[in-house]
Amino acid sequence: MRGPTEVTKGETHAATLILECLDSRGRKHDVHETLALVAQSKEVADALATLRKAAQLLFVGITRPTHLLVLAMHRARAEPHLDALAARGWVIHSAAAAA
Repeated sequence: MRGPTEVTKGETHAATLILECLDSRGRKHDVHETLALVAQSKEVADALATLRKAAQLLFVGITRPTHLLVLAMHRARAEPHLDALAARGWVIHSAAAAA
C-alpha cells in the first residue's frame, strides 16, 4: 500500500480511501481541518504551515481516483461541513454502528 506522497505525478486509479488519523505528534486529527478549507472554499495558502502540509497531502489523495473517493472520519468532526460539501455536489453517506 502506498501513501499519498508515493503517487507518481499524474497517476490515477479507480478508488481512494482516506482514513482520518492523528497527526505525527498524536495531538489532533488531520482530515477534518482540511475538509473545512474545502467546504468553505478557503485558500490553502492562507492556512497555518502545518495545515498547508496536511492539505497538500490530502489534495494529492483526493485528485487521483477516477471513480470513487471515500473520506472516513468521525461523524462529529465531519458534520459541520456536510451541508456545504453537499451543496458543492458531494454525495455523502454515513455509516452507523450496528446495535
